[in-house]
Amino acid sequence: MTPTDTELQALADERDIRNLILSAWAGIDRKDWDAYAGAFADDGEFEILGQRRRGREAIVAGPERDLSGYERLQHIITNVFMQVDGDAAHGHWYAIAVHVPKVAAPAEHADVGLHYCFRAARSADGWQLAEVTVEMVWSSGMNFEIAEHGDDA
Repeated sequence: MTPTDTELQALADERDIRNLILSAWAGIDRKDWDAYAGAFADDGEFEILGQRRRGREAIVAGPERDLSGYERLQHIITNVFMQVDGDAAHGHWYAIAVHVPKVAAPAEHADVGLHYCFRAARSADGWQLAEVTVEMVWSSGMNFEIAEHGDDA
């Protein structure tokens, strides 16, 4: 059976969204804040631990601030699932995030298991994340915290 154009487009969209997620979180690991910001719509929203960050600048300011004390970061993304409906998509993924304060002491790190839910939209520039919410599922090792800020942090 030959796939239809609609089925092929859905597969291409899923690939593009998955690559968007993977490249954005690889950007976090490299502390490449432009790469991370580029994954979000201008008016995108990101929520973590009760903090809702609105707009690219606020979305980037959070990890840029909160992760500055770590010399190495590694986000392992898994179980990416999504549904695409035309120019909109939604879904979720899991991640294990490893935060190493000192390269010289790699055995000391703060680890967290995360569940991300997202909405994405196709724009003239391709797919962008419109909204991402994160739930911390578990933590291990050193204590991991983010700075206390209200909404728009």
